[in-house]
Amino acid sequence: MTTLSEKKIIVIGDPGLCLIGGAAGVDYFIYRGDCSELNNAIASEEYSVYIILRDIYTKCKNTIDDLMKKDVLVILIDSPKIMKEIDPKKYYEELIAKYIGIRINL
Repeated sequence: MTTLSEKKIIVIGDPGLCLIGGAAGVDYFIYRGDCSELNNAIASEEYSVYIILRDIYTKCKNTIDDLMKKDVLVILIDSPKIMKEIDPKKYYEELIAKYIGIRINL
């Protein structure tokens, strides 16, 4: 039996994010607006970590929700364009409050 750590990572996103994933040496799938193509791409059992743009999750929610039911790690990230507009201090303070349950001022 193959364990989670023995499988590969795939980045699913726009061409820019996939370029970063490719440069990092991981597999990638460029989403071109068709959820059925995405479904075919993630049907493979060779990946254990899926890094997916949040915009794609919004568009293909059912497909990705089915993926999340499997024994894999799905990481949703915002596009670099959106992250550029976020105040990092506020973002991390809210993240800490959400997961730890206390507010910490940075």
